[in-house]
Amino acid sequence: MSHGDVDQLDAPPPISAELRAKILSDPNVAKMAAELEMDLEVFVNTVGYYMNNPGIEPAFLVVSDENLKKMGVEPPTAEALEANVRASVEAFKAGQAPSGFDDARKKTVDLAAEGGQPVAAKADPGLDDAVKKGRTNVKP
Repeated sequence: MSHGDVDQLDAPPPISAELRAKILSDPNVAKMAAELEMDLEVFVNTVGYYMNNPGIEPAFLVVSDENLKKMGVEPPTAEALEANVRASVEAFKAGQAPSGFDDARKKTVDLAAEGGQPVAAKADPGLDDAVKKGRTNVKP
């Protein structure tokens, strides 16, 4: 770590030439580095590092209160820091809480596993005779 105005982690390691070329093929990369006031090489290595390590969380910079004041930034109060941490914890809890859509779904109708018995048709001999008579009594 350096011991200048800002204590920070060392820069990300250099990336492969292929990945560097891929990142630099985007015309916005140089603009973004300039906007962030970062050296292009450091910016490209940083982007490449996170592309190669997608599960890595970004590191925080630690700056003393007196160095923040030198940079024109008012250091947060202990109360403001506590409120921020509490709000962050609540946000994490809310994001991890199960929604109503995650509950196990209940069956709306409980069907018997075996099923019912088939309905037995009762033959009506009189119906058969009535149908036959109706067919024979058709007038041409």
